[in-house]
Amino acid sequence: MHSMTGYGEGRESSKEADLHVEISTVNHRFLEIEVKSSEPIPFAWEKKIRQLVRGKIKRGKVSLNVEAKWKPPFLSEVVINRELVTSYKNALSGLCQNLGLNDRVTLSHLLALPGVISPPRKPQIKKNLETMLEKALTKALNNVLKMRGKEGKEHLQSILRYLKRIRKRLSDLEEEIPTVQNLYQKKIKENLKNLLALGEDREKVARELSFLISRGDISEEKLRFQSHLRELQTTLQQKESVGKKIRFILQELHREINTMGAKANSFIISRLVVQIKEDLERIREEVQNIE
Repeated sequence: MHSMTGYGEGRESSKEADLHVEISTVNHRFLEIEVKSSEPIPFAWEKKIRQLVRGKIKRGKVSLNVEAKWKPPFLSEVVINRELVTSYKNALSGLCQNLGLNDRVTLSHLLALPGVISPPRKPQIKKNLETMLEKALTKALNNVLKMRGKEGKEHLQSILRYLKRIRKRLSDLEEEIPTVQNLYQKKIKENLKNLLALGEDREKVARELSFLISRGDISEEKLRFQSHLRELQTTLQQKESVGKKIRFILQELHREINTMGAKANSFIISRLVVQIKEDLERIREEVQNIE
């Protein structure tokens, strides 16, 4: 089981550059991958990056950043256009002379003019850096998976504690069922006597009797609830992405426990049902961050 929250870094160096890959992941209904780079990277490389991420992460929003720092002599130097500077200087000096000004043309004036300085050009990532990038990405992914796995184990332990508590409360609920059934049988007999005493027709009596019997019987809901609990326990042990499946099982558990609460005419069972629903809600909150 893995959390959807994680962070990891990977670094690789060569004589040309230092590469740093940073990955962060957060909750998301689906898998969404965002790739940013300090340098332009070929489309084929970005496609491969996405394929590698999809191979390791199944759900969550993934933000991936690639940063390249170039080393001399691969980083070009600042270029000064000497011919343009000379042309500017002559033009400005001539202008001062024509206007009768005593101003001097200084270097700071010339450097501020457009086109005089060309900043260093960042070299594009070359083919021989592809392997380096892949290695840094693999390191970052492994670190992300470690963090997601660690948080996933913490979520699993919390869920197992809630499941243990649910089973205990379900056991207490089962112990209360015979008492509730006895009370309900007495109520059915009383209602039956009243209906017969009023001279109601047999069809109406049969309908009323059927309704009362079904109203107080929660055995089917209890069996289905236990079956869903076993399915949840099995799912929690699976290694693949299980978040969506667990949410579906929780919906079924909620449905059965709600029906039990509506049908059981008992304060004790109603209280246990509320407590079980609270634990199911706590599990649902944990599952929000499960891949």
